[in-house]
Amino acid sequence: MKNKKKEDNSPPFGGLGGKKMHNFATSLKNELLKGLPGTDVQWQMASSDRFVRDFPRVPGNDARVAAVLILLFPEKGSVHTIFMQRPEYEGVHGGQISFPGGKQEPEDENTVQTALREAYEETGVDTSKIKVIGTLTPLFIPVSNMIVTPVIGWMDKKPLFKYRPEEVVFLIDADLTRLIDPSIVKTKPIELKGEMVEVKYFNYDDNTIWGATAMILQELLVIFKRGGFIPQE
Repeated sequence: MKNKKKEDNSPPFGGLGGKKMHNFATSLKNELLKGLPGTDVQWQMASSDRFVRDFPRVPGNDARVAAVLILLFPEKGSVHTIFMQRPEYEGVHGGQISFPGGKQEPEDENTVQTALREAYEETGVDTSKIKVIGTLTPLFIPVSNMIVTPVIGWMDKKPLFKYRPEEVVFLIDADLTRLIDPSIVKTKPIELKGEMVEVKYFNYDDNTIWGATAMILQELLVIFKRGGFIPQE
């Protein structure tokens, strides 16, 4: 009699009870199909009360199209994603921590292609191995007049990265189990165009994740909580 194959109870991905990464991705895709939390949830992590009050949420006809990639992969029994520290420059997003991404180019057929192309250009990740799950709610960023679509993709193991120093100072390999901990949400004053503004941010290993990136991350984490993908205290 042949031995029955032992059930795989390898370390769970943030409380997913031993499911492998592809099963996690399928579960997340199904959760997205139930509906997105939307703009109101994103704006829970808006930089300041003044921005919530004064900034428009709906883009005009002249808004530029952009996309970012939320890349998910397994690492040490959890699900991780990658952020990048941008170099300091004159633009409104200079020096900020963000997901890989950028504005749409004429050769991009859609925002998914934009996100994948930008991720390759900035981090060197092999995008041919990325499987796209879906997208989050597009976020309008008034200060840059861009409508940004967050694209969620996954890989079955941690990829190799070779980032471009002219576009990326360093990469942050972040554990989503830690990001969902409410104690890492802080506030502090940041100077914006000569004005000190009290902003909300995620404090991840002393890295300040704020602005549009924090708002996009907030929607993702709410979906994770809703689907029970990460245990809550």
